[in-house]
Parts: sequence; C-alpha cells; structure tokens
Amino acid sequence: MRPGVWRPPVEPSAAEQTVIRLVRRAKLFVFLRRYRHELFDEAFQTELAEVYRDSPKGQPPVPPAQLALALILQAYTGVSDDEVIEATVMDRRWQLVLDCLDTDRPPFAKGTLVGFRTRLINAGWDRRLIARTIEIAMVSGGFGPRALRAALDSSPLWGAGRVEDTPNMGHALRKALGVIAAGQGWGLDEGTAVLARRAGAPVLAGSSLKAALDADWDDPGERDHALAVVLAALEAVETFIAAQPAPVGAAVAVARQVRDQDVETTPAGVARLRRGVAKNLTELHIDRAYLPSALVRDRDENLQVFCKAWRVRNTTGRYDETAFTLNFDHGQLTCPAGVVMPFTPGRTVRFPAATCAACPLREQCTTSTRGRSVSIHPDETLLAELRERQATPAGRARLRERTAVEHTLAHVGHWQGRRARYHGQRKNLFYLRRTAVVHNLHVIARQRNDQQAA
Repeated sequence: MRPGVWRPPVEPSAAEQTVIRLVRRAKLFVFLRRYRHELFDEAFQTELAEVYRDSPKGQPPVPPAQLALALILQAYTGVSDDEVIEATVMDRRWQLVLDCLDTDRPPFAKGTLVGFRTRLINAGWDRRLIARTIEIAMVSGGFGPRALRAALDSSPLWGAGRVEDTPNMGHALRKALGVIAAGQGWGLDEGTAVLARRAGAPVLAGSSLKAALDADWDDPGERDHALAVVLAALEAVETFIAAQPAPVGAAVAVARQVRDQDVETTPAGVARLRRGVAKNLTELHIDRAYLPSALVRDRDENLQVFCKAWRVRNTTGRYDETAFTLNFDHGQLTCPAGVVMPFTPGRTVRFPAATCAACPLREQCTTSTRGRSVSIHPDETLLAELRERQATPAGRARLRERTAVEHTLAHVGHWQGRRARYHGQRKNLFYLRRTAVVHNLHVIARQRNDQQAA
C-alpha cells in the first residue's frame, strides 16, 4: 500500500537544539533539520508515494521522505548501506534529520532502504529530486526565470536525458488524470486507467508507460514511433480535460513544457526528439572537449559559445595558421605575402608551388617544394571568433565565468570520489544525481544564510 504523509515537527525541540549547537562542521545536517518540511512538503511527498502500488493490503511503508533524506545523507557522508543503519542509532546528527533522536532501534531496515533506492531508480525519481532542489532554490530567491546559460565541463555529468523525458511526459499526463479520478471518488490507479481510455489515450492506462510502449529506445524508428504515441496521448488528454472542472492545468503544463523543449518536427512532418541544445539557451560555456560535439555543431545561430580555442602550435618557427587572414564573407584566405586563395570550411587550401617558390617570404613560411598548405577547420568561423575574443581582457573575463562549474565539479568529486561505487551505469547515474542534490542543498543553505545576514 502507499505510505501516508510524514509530518515530523517543524520547530526543533530542546534536545534537538542542543544537537544543532554542537554541530560544528557538517552543517548540512542542521540545514536539513530546519528545512526538511519545505524540501519534502505534502505535495512532493504525494509524488514520491507514487513509486508504491496503491493496494489496500500490507503494512504502511516507511515514509519516502524519511528514506530520501537518508539517501541524501548517505551521499553526503559517503557511507555504505550497513553504515546508514548503524548511523541512525549511533549518530545524533542523523537522528536529528530523520526524527528519531535518541532511539535505540533503527527507523528502517537495510532492505527497506535498498528497496526504496531501487524504486527511485526504476521510476526515474532520482532526477526529480534534483528538480525539487531547484524549485526550492527558486523560492529562496537565488535565481528566477531568465534566459538559460549553460556551463559544461568534460567531467561526467548527467545530461538532457530526452529519451527519459518521454516517459516523464506520460507521467505528467497520468498525474492530471489522477487528479480528476480522485475528484470523482475513484481509486488512483483504477480511475486513471478508466479516464485514460475515455480520453482516447489507452497507452496511459497501465502502471508503466515504458512497458506499454515496449520500444527499443536505441532504434531511431521505434523511438520516433513511441514519441508519436505519447504526443497523440498529450493531445487527447488536453482535449479531454478542457471540459473538466478539476485543477489539472499544472500537470498538463509540465507535459507541454517537455514537448516544447525536447520535440521537433522534421520537414516531412515527423516528430522526433530534438538534437542539439534547447531554443532558450543563449550562452554555452564549455571546455575544448565539447567543441566537436553536437552541442556546438547543431547549435542555434543565436547561441553564443564561450570557450578557449584550440592552441595553434608552432614548432617550426615559421608562419602558423593565425598569420593567414580569413574573409568569411567572400570565402577567401590571404597569406602573409598577400596571395589570395578561395577556401571551403573542412577542406585544405594549397597555394600554387610556383607562387610559393617565387615568394620573398618563402623561408619564413614553408620548405615544401609543393607550396604551402593550410587546413581550414569545419567550424573555423567559431574558432576565429574564439581566438579574437580571448585576445581581449573582456573576452578573457567571460571565459573565467566557467570557473563556477569547475568549482561545482570539485565539490561533487569530493563527495563522490573518482571511482564508480556500483556495478552498472544506471546505479552510478543515480549516485551522481544524488550527489548533485547534496551540492544543490549546499547552495540553498548559502542563500538562506546570506538572506539572514542581510
């Protein structure tokens, strides 16, 4: 059966205040105790409860919010599952957060913790935990709606996950139907299934959209077909709820947002997952490992890329590529002696051998009897822009803005370490996302401290 809402006290007791005063360094314990009711409010706890089956049988599970807090603390302290259980009875800081101060019995078993983690992974809710910390940060006033600036480093980071967003779109639609079902006195799963069929979106009737789609997400054809099915369900549900009085607009808006961000239509009218970066992305701050990536290659024409250009190495002492002038409007390359040649990005320009042989600057340029050659990068326009920008103080200052993401990765690396903790990519992705939650909570804690100091 599904768990109820966990409602631990908001105000610290006298005993808890003593523990709070004694915490000197590990301040995340204190922050989570003070703000756990905001992070895991009733609405978010209801969402987390959806990873459990709605059944009248069985005993009420341990509150998901309590287990999620334990998983966050596990990432923060870097302990094993066995050590988590031990900490709940041996460490008063853990007890402070989990509302079990001075207990002599753990509030949950190791199997319960492992089972909850598995549920989170299977449902993709580890990503939702990250989104929840971002929601809290927005409420804290640390940032708000604005044009998106992305900063990336070539260390491992979780990305857009657009294939994963397709089932998330369906999840938002099921949630909208669930609100209507509850308002009409139905059980959540049964009512959602009935309403999904009535709306003409039977793919949403099951408990798992991925199972209903049964698609090979690595196959482009199957992926596009599954996406078309989900988009058709979105249209059907939008039409269905238009006549419903229940307040389900927010859930459907989430599905629309995923669609608008991650779906594009080809000239042939076929919907597919968008390649490249989101349209509302205005600046991309990256390191050079990303220059040949699709993020740059498929970028929108209005996207500004900030990155150090590849260094042009000059081991001969002769003219390097930067001594040649590129005219992109006319597609012309001019050598230091003033000889002009046409060029095409991604191709090599070869100056005539006779011209180079008679050139007074030949000794400073080339020793080849076949004349000088210059390779033009496929994205030479961008590289020229980057070189020009980094040659100015203002340009170098913009490049230093990416330092923030490097500091973030340093913090993530401190908690996570450089070695994978688990076997399997998905489990380690969960661990990385959980560590990202810890980092975000530190950012929120700093925001709160700054606001209090002001």
